[in-house]
Amino acid sequence: MGIAHKLRDKFAAFSSVFVAGAIAIFYFTIGIAFHDYKLFSQTTAFIIMVLITGFSCFISLSYNRKELAILSLIGGFAVPFMVSTGEGNYVVLFTYILILDLGILAIAYFKKWNILNILAFVFTILLYCSWMVTDVFGAKPHYLGALLFGFAFYLVFIAMNIINNVRNKGSFTVIELSILVSNTFVFYAAGMVILSNYHPEFKGLFTTLLGVLNFGYAAILYKKFHLDKTAAYLLIGLTLTFITLAIPVQFEGNYITLFW
Repeated sequence: MGIAHKLRDKFAAFSSVFVAGAIAIFYFTIGIAFHDYKLFSQTTAFIIMVLITGFSCFISLSYNRKELAILSLIGGFAVPFMVSTGEGNYVVLFTYILILDLGILAIAYFKKWNILNILAFVFTILLYCSWMVTDVFGAKPHYLGALLFGFAFYLVFIAMNIINNVRNKGSFTVIELSILVSNTFVFYAAGMVILSNYHPEFKGLFTTLLGVLNFGYAAILYKKFHLDKTAAYLLIGLTLTFITLAIPVQFEGNYITLFW
């Protein structure tokens, strides 16, 4: 870090390589101290690594280097694995991931580093889905917690896409539209899996509410913020899709025909 500080004015790109190496060493040092030498508790190791993540975010802003911000994101998502003992506390884990996502999205918003949005979305979805599948079909499932955290992640990434577009006052890119659709359907799939084992009678209501939410986004953002028409039509299309799906999900037999 000292060498990087000395070189950052004249050799910005080169100094960022030293910063990346330093941050990696910080993470590995704490991980080894915790796992191999038992120098401090899991909570202490976790707090130290969170501070390292915060410090690396600050450095990425100070150096104005997107590469360092990406490293901070990867390091932040790796922290739970580096301090894991195999017991698992999903509330602490997902609360941390939510805070990390909000911090990373704030950096991406102010610095216009959209790659951070994409990586945060991918890592969050992979982490949440892998945990959910294991937990829901496990011995002691946490249905309500899985549903609430899934909804929280869904809202964060819906807000990410919409806020960025309102700020830029432009059309949605293909990637942004893809995230918008995949975010909605991943949450819907997760919700249906959870409700199938938790309260199957609410699956139709859940489907309908998701459609209503999408219509609400489209109506408010189109009228108030002049949302891009393509995105508005996409949200309305999602609304019609979920309202249509709700019929066979909730009803049986002649009632389905009646609603059609």
